[in-house]
Amino acid sequence: MENRRLFGLMCYVNREMGRRNSEALSSFGITGAQLQTLVFVHRNAVQGKSVCQRDVERELNLRASSVSTMLSQLTSGGYITRSYAEGDNRTKFIELTPKGEELCLKNRELIDKCDEIIQSALTDEERALFQSLLLKIMKHLKN
Repeated sequence: MENRRLFGLMCYVNREMGRRNSEALSSFGITGAQLQTLVFVHRNAVQGKSVCQRDVERELNLRASSVSTMLSQLTSGGYITRSYAEGDNRTKFIELTPKGEELCLKNRELIDKCDEIIQSALTDEERALFQSLLLKIMKHLKN
């Protein structure tokens, strides 16, 4: 298979899965970057780590002003709360509200559905090979 065709197929699968997720999450009225932020905060909270605005800036590779605007929208939407670090009014910690937690769980369900769709198209042997190839690609991308 020629390289451009393979890339086109990967892009199609990515767009289709993204479209399905966007449709399912549209009722929440948030953007992809906002969802990434919520998931990032959730992942860190599960590990017992606090998250501040600078962490989000680094994670999403966004400017401080963009992150500040996004966090304000998430706060007004009831997905997060922000509080100042003790003794440092420049550092704001971000925590999920129950509504934010609910959205992260909904996102996890959607990811599991996408995974199920992909895996149901493959045999056990193909699944093992697919996973192996994805891990190989991920390692290559990190170099």
